[in-house]
Amino acid sequence: MTLRLQKIETAVVLGASGTVGSLVGGILAQNGIQVYFLSRSAARSQKGLQAAMDQARSEVIAKNVVCGDYETLLEQACGRADWILECVAEDAAVKRRMYEQVDRFRRAGSIVSSVTSSLVLETLPEGRSRDFRRHFLSTHFYNPPSRMLACEICGQSQTDPAVVDFMAAFLEKQLRRVVIPVRPTAGFAGNRIAFVLFARITELAAQYGVEMMDYLIGPYTGRIMAPLATLDLVGLDIHAAIIRSLQENVSDAMHDKIVLPAYIEAMIQGGHLGRKSRDKGGFYKRLENGAFEYIDPATLRYVPAFEPHVRFVEQAKEDIHIGMYQRAFETILAAEGTEAEIVKEILGMYIAYAYMLIGEVTDARDGIDGIDRVMTAGYNWAGPSMLVRMLGGNGRAAELLEQQNLPVPEGLRCDTAWARNVFNVGRYFLAK
Repeated sequence: MTLRLQKIETAVVLGASGTVGSLVGGILAQNGIQVYFLSRSAARSQKGLQAAMDQARSEVIAKNVVCGDYETLLEQACGRADWILECVAEDAAVKRRMYEQVDRFRRAGSIVSSVTSSLVLETLPEGRSRDFRRHFLSTHFYNPPSRMLACEICGQSQTDPAVVDFMAAFLEKQLRRVVIPVRPTAGFAGNRIAFVLFARITELAAQYGVEMMDYLIGPYTGRIMAPLATLDLVGLDIHAAIIRSLQENVSDAMHDKIVLPAYIEAMIQGGHLGRKSRDKGGFYKRLENGAFEYIDPATLRYVPAFEPHVRFVEQAKEDIHIGMYQRAFETILAAEGTEAEIVKEILGMYIAYAYMLIGEVTDARDGIDGIDRVMTAGYNWAGPSMLVRMLGGNGRAAELLEQQNLPVPEGLRCDTAWARNVFNVGRYFLAK
């Protein structure tokens, strides 16, 4: 089949009042594409446009945007669009109802993509027309898309491969995304790996506290933002939805780590969703004076910061501050005690799971490279092979995994990426 579409000049964003929809829509407008911002009301779409202008720091993009609601503009917008980008609620039933309407109004050959990664892509276009299914795929942007350049792309069994190739080229060349082809599995690559780690960290936070966990697994371990602070940015409701999808759709050696502690459920029920519920907070709550309090998982009350200080952590930070990155990890590996074992467990889990998923979530021919790219460009985390380098190579990394009773994947044993790649370690390992 030859793809008729040669370029994208008009796009529709469904769910344009949400963060991802509005900001991706803004990027499209910045690139000269005419964009319809649609949501349940024109006022909500206008709010999305304001977020897009704030991201661009310019009101000029508004000339490329038409705001409206589904009832009045969906037929016109879908009939004119080259690309229809669905960013509605992460609920399969909600998405399918939207696709039913889109299928009635879209023109043949127009591309329809979802930003989902947690739902099973194969089942979403069931019941839709043959042309819809051949032009349906996932384009999973990371939030915020102005700073997180990763975009995972994946078709389902009936997607025309030419559509995937066309969109990959468009995303890379015109929108300047870091495009990672992935397989249609729950969570794709980035969220599959990250949320298993998040799940374990939330479990440990119930015992050791929120502030302590973000201190132990902080930026010095190879991430711009600490993990529980990241979940506040994502939203606890989104975290829970992704965890439930992984519990239902994933079966592997780490499945027992995919947990949703009861206190997380209680936080969601109490409206403590993270940054989106600013007054109620999430793991963190910002006070009027700019200081932070942290939720106590046992009581769901906020407690003042106690500013933990652990000797090996502070020594590793000092090593990083003077550019001795590998020495920092020698410090971590040599450390003893409960806190050190927590750090080594999380580092080991990250490496083991990432290398274990080569060939399952990304093409086996890419080795660890695709996973490296999504973790760096999607999460601002040091990629798994970069972490292996910091530990002293795949032999030392394998020793760490064995000490933590974690499987040592064959992909790690034969990996050469850690030795041959050039890494910008100063960007991901921070002395804080």
